[in-house]
Amino acid sequence: MKLKNLFIVLLLSATAFVTTASAQSYRSSFGLRLGYDNGLALKHFVSPTSAFDGILSFSPNHFQITGLYIYQQPMQNAPGLDWFVGGGVHLGAVYDNNYDGSKGLFGADLIGGLEYTFPVAPFSIGLDWKPTFNFTSYNSYWYAGLGLSLRYTFR
Repeated sequence: MKLKNLFIVLLLSATAFVTTASAQSYRSSFGLRLGYDNGLALKHFVSPTSAFDGILSFSPNHFQITGLYIYQQPMQNAPGLDWFVGGGVHLGAVYDNNYDGSKGLFGADLIGGLEYTFPVAPFSIGLDWKPTFNFTSYNSYWYAGLGLSLRYTFR
């Protein structure tokens, strides 16, 4: 009986691995993130379900680099659509005359959302929510907002 249970567990594990091994249809992507934290975005998968996502955001008053670790899985019965969650850190600077010049930014970020990869065209589009917790004392310790990512995918 134990051997039968072990065989079933191994079979299910192998099936899950094969299913997730083909989860991503691209290896890297580069594009724009619009909305909260506007900027350039680069995602690179290091395994079928794990990626690093970098965001370089800037405006006339700030500059910020965000690094995120993403866990991504396909949605059942929705080809090309994935859900993802992750977290990471940001580092940057804000310039504001009302706050005596420049202030450093350092903090933690969470992210969660959906991404659709087009089956034929080399593009993906994503919608996410990204709360940010600042450990430095500029203006506010917590921000959150939606972002829309438009990326070119490298397969």
